[in-house]
Amino acid sequence: MPAVKPTKEEALQRLRLDDGLAGDVEGAIEQAHAQTLKYLDGPLFATQEAADASGNPKAILCTADIVAAQLVLVDVLCGPNSVEDQDRKRTAAYNMLRLHRNHGA
Repeated sequence: MPAVKPTKEEALQRLRLDDGLAGDVEGAIEQAHAQTLKYLDGPLFATQEAADASGNPKAILCTADIVAAQLVLVDVLCGPNSVEDQDRKRTAAYNMLRLHRNHGA
């Protein structure tokens, strides 16, 4: 079943992080997900049917690039990055999310 945020196992594997960071990664996933929701200005849904059924005009279908952007944000929070790397990765994540962002009316 599709998910609206990465799993701890997915983050550890895809970001090549040490298992010793599992606790930090779990917290970072929640923070990255919250940042994503705030930036997108709408709730994420795993399926189009669920998004439609919500009746929320700001509903957003969570696609692979949204999950990937969250993984980049997790890396910003947990990875061995310089301040410059963090800024560059955060910008890249928000650029990925921009295509899905709700814009106020």
